[in-house]
Amino acid sequence: MCAWRFVKFGFESKGKYKMSEISIGIDVGGTHTDLIAIMDDQVVRAKALTTHDDYSEGIFSALEGAASEFDLSVDDLLSNHARAFVNGNTIVTNAITEMKGARVGVLVTSGFADILQFGRGNRSNDFDDQLQQNLPQTVAKEMVAEIDERINRDGNVVVPLDKEQVEREVIRLKDLGVDAIAVCFLWCTRNDAHEREVERIIREIAPDIFVTCSVTAASVFREFERWMTAILNCFVQPPVENFVNKVSDGLLARGYTRAVEFFNGLGGVLGADEVRELPILLYSSGPAGGAIAAAALARRYGIENLLCGDMGGTSFDTTLVHREKPIVAQRCRIGTFDTAISLLDIVSIGAGGGSIVGLDARGVPKVGPQSSGSFPGPVCYGNGGTAPTITDCMVTLGFLRPDNYLGGRHALDVEAAKKALVSEVGDAMGWDAVETSAGAYKLAVANMANALRGVSIQRGHDPRKCTFVAYGGALPMFAAAICRQLNIADMIVPNHSSAFSAYGLLEADYISRKSITLGWGVENRDQLASIVEARDNLEREILDEIERAGFDREGIQLRHGADIRYAGQLNELYMDFSPEDLLKEGEGDLRQQFDLAYEEEFGAETAWHDAGLMLINYVITGVAVRQKPDLKPVEVTRHPADEALTGSCSMFLPDISEQLDTPVYDSEKMKPGAWFQGPGIIEVRDTTIYVPREATVERDGYLNFILKL
Repeated sequence: MCAWRFVKFGFESKGKYKMSEISIGIDVGGTHTDLIAIMDDQVVRAKALTTHDDYSEGIFSALEGAASEFDLSVDDLLSNHARAFVNGNTIVTNAITEMKGARVGVLVTSGFADILQFGRGNRSNDFDDQLQQNLPQTVAKEMVAEIDERINRDGNVVVPLDKEQVEREVIRLKDLGVDAIAVCFLWCTRNDAHEREVERIIREIAPDIFVTCSVTAASVFREFERWMTAILNCFVQPPVENFVNKVSDGLLARGYTRAVEFFNGLGGVLGADEVRELPILLYSSGPAGGAIAAAALARRYGIENLLCGDMGGTSFDTTLVHREKPIVAQRCRIGTFDTAISLLDIVSIGAGGGSIVGLDARGVPKVGPQSSGSFPGPVCYGNGGTAPTITDCMVTLGFLRPDNYLGGRHALDVEAAKKALVSEVGDAMGWDAVETSAGAYKLAVANMANALRGVSIQRGHDPRKCTFVAYGGALPMFAAAICRQLNIADMIVPNHSSAFSAYGLLEADYISRKSITLGWGVENRDQLASIVEARDNLEREILDEIERAGFDREGIQLRHGADIRYAGQLNELYMDFSPEDLLKEGEGDLRQQFDLAYEEEFGAETAWHDAGLMLINYVITGVAVRQKPDLKPVEVTRHPADEALTGSCSMFLPDISEQLDTPVYDSEKMKPGAWFQGPGIIEVRDTTIYVPREATVERDGYLNFILKL
């Protein structure tokens, strides 16, 4: 397995590092496994191809590349120098996307089994009827067992639990070969006694079967979302368990004895035990790393709003950093499934360097969502790939020089790429290879721009008032064109663009977020004592969990919030607030805060001032601050980037539909303060930055590339 190594500045040579503690972040993507290793103010990055049959192989290959850069063996790096190891990955995302997971059995309240089939209805929000699809079947009908039990909305037992029936059904499901069982009862959020008793029974008579109670997966009301969360948690457990064990065992065998940490989709760090219990929390953990890195960048530069884009080999992921924080989405949809968990508000589409360019059933050109992956990869890689990809388009257009890809480590077959583009798409459209590639480029740009509109305009934010931060190995070639479609004037390409999500893993804190359904009418002060008691119990639960993870209880930060709505509404709006606001007479500041938050979200004068206020779910987020990178800017002297100019190449520029002899700059020779005006490209060893005509780019003190468009 080949790994590529890259140094922070590109000016230092191997072996010149002062040895001290090293923090390691590794992001396992669909095509590449990216690594960032930080020691003091030095940053090393390495890449390896993702090994889908065993993800740990790609991880240890990337570790070999980083260790070599420090002039160490992997064992020496891990046993004597590594302070932290954090992993983000696509294990859960892949399992749900490909529908490859555990055989799941479900125990459900008698009479409610069909909820798993019809859920919230089988129609999506797509305007195109051809895109309408029924929910995939996660649980076969014979794997669903209805159990005689019933708890009402007040938490009172209406029908006692039939324990003998539970034992019979568990044995039946075990005989059918289930790997996991989800326990899904009504109103367990009010009284979880029945779910907990069934969990005990399962562990007693079938200890090898993984079990998830719906109240454990999500302790909030709305049974379908809660049950689906529990089912998906069971579904993804085997691949996550296998991955966690292989990584943990592999690190231990190489001398790493500290805690192995994993990144969750909420943008925080979890321990291996928490991941084993709730593997669903790893969904979208890779893209979440990029969002956290972007938030750190926003704080560093004092930028209030950032639009983020991450284009790697398989997908394009985007989110909005608002007021220097990533936006959290409530009751997220995972794939096609509605769930009850909260994740960073990230939109993903199939647009990456390995996305396949082809024709749909109607003969219309399309890009993705299918990807060539890390193997066989694009046609130009010469590994047996036959389907043309975006990477084949970029080498055809001249953005990627075939003899200098990855710093010359991998030669590209441009003629094979052209032939595949014409045979698969061009012939049908009457286009040559360049015209086909330009069309695919424009289509990819349009798709990514629409995704950015989804997290900005559709959320009430003006993209023209945002700075765009572009990262991932492929996006810097497309980012300027995307910005011009959205009228964004400022763009940042981070120095470690291709491994920016891996860097974000090291900027994160340990986070635990828990909720409880209360359904409290805020004006009803008679219930205040019980609300405060529920809040305090939730606080203790979070504090205990984080303390068990090894953090000092006194240093844990607690952030309070709630899902709130006006009486009579169906859906809630999440809002942060101080816990003391609950104690104030009447609705007080809580009402005023919610009215303001509601109008900020939905527009001026939309607040229902005369309606009652309902606090539905109380939410507490516990944060234990972890040590973060402390990177210092270097001195900047502004000067033309003439010393970085290495020549020129003939490129077809799709945004202006012209073939131009375009200047080429070497990033390693482009020192802080160096600038030039486009058109031009900057060749970084693991990415290419396109600077269009009339745009300027300057490298700043953090070695990031700042573009003015």
